[in-house]
Formats: sequence, structure tokens, C-alpha cells
Amino acid sequence: MCVGHAASYPVKWSCKVEVFGAKIHPGQLVHADKHGFIVISEDEQEKLLEAVIFMDTNECNTMINAARFAFGKTTERILRSMDAASQEFDRNAQEKYGSRGEW
Repeated sequence: MCVGHAASYPVKWSCKVEVFGAKIHPGQLVHADKHGFIVISEDEQEKLLEAVIFMDTNECNTMINAARFAFGKTTERILRSMDAASQEFDRNAQEKYGSRGEW
């Protein structure tokens, strides 16, 4: 039975773990997705937070803004608007970080 099985493996908190040979310590920030994971070092966390806020704001001001006003437009007009928003997103990311954005 699942309940009995799970009870034999208690969950532990605030302890070091090892994942595919990488040691992860309590309090470390980890990003994981279907491709793998990365541990964000303490000195990079502030820069990461700044970048996340910038990219979220950039997306809200470009892509999401273009999509928000798509209702009632022709498909061609929507695609032109999204393309322009994508180019603006890229320009903003290039200007801030010297590389292209995700689009």
C-alpha cells in the first residue's frame, strides 16, 4: 500500500542532499527544468533577481501588451503586432544585457 511504503521513507528538511553527484546544501537556490538543474551561487542571486524582474517587465511591456489588445484585430494585424513586440523585446534585452532575448 502506498501509505505504508511512503511512511518507511520519511521526509527530511534542512539537510544536505546529493543529486546526480552534485551536493546541494540547505538554503541554496536551485533552478530545475526538464533539461536538468543548476545551483545558483549566493553572489549571483541578486543579479538573477534583477534579471528576472527586468525580463518580466520587458515581456509585460512588449509581448503581453501586444496580445492584450489583439481582440477584434485581423490575424494579419495581430501577427504584425506580435512581431513588432518581439523585436522590441529583443532590442530591450540586447541593450540591457548585450545579447538577444528569448524570442
